[in-house]
Amino acid sequence: MFRFLLLASFLISASQGFSTFTSSSASLGIQNGATMVMKKGKPNVPSQMRGQYKRQQEMQQQKEAMIEAQTPGADGLPVFNLFVRTIKGNMWYPCGSFKGDDRSKALCTTYADDGFFSGISKKQLDSGIAGSLYQDLDRLVGTVVRAYPQLKKSQKNLEFGYKLAFKGLKEQSEPTIVEPKEQKGGFDAIKTLFS
Repeated sequence: MFRFLLLASFLISASQGFSTFTSSSASLGIQNGATMVMKKGKPNVPSQMRGQYKRQQEMQQQKEAMIEAQTPGADGLPVFNLFVRTIKGNMWYPCGSFKGDDRSKALCTTYADDGFFSGISKKQLDSGIAGSLYQDLDRLVGTVVRAYPQLKKSQKNLEFGYKLAFKGLKEQSEPTIVEPKEQKGGFDAIKTLFS
């Protein structure tokens, strides 16, 4: 009888360390010997905090999407991260990013190689960004002012810059300042090569 009780107590104490789960439940982890079990796919958050939890999840997803948009992808195309500031101020505000095309990829490769034509490639990249900014300048300024109300008073005196994210280039500490200009044609492109 004594052996049976000893064996039974051993089996009971050994089985307390194991948990069984059905297909509709999942384990979050073991902490101090306790297992927290919840329904599959639902967070274990008190009902009062579910709205806040959902907002935090959405913000995290937006943050990840923003970081992904600011770094070059597997296709190898360069990413131009745009910044804005007032002429008086020296604080840069991020205002978007856009991906380059095959032509800008070729220019970035030449610029990253730091060869004979790297200066010319950099000037062509700058003029391409300036032309892109000029095309949508009014809409961009409106978006910037909505996002950063502190820039509303000086919306006529904004300065734009960009940081180039490309494989093979080290990250820039300060944005390259670009003045939005209209590109008129082939002669304008040749003129920017030698300016």
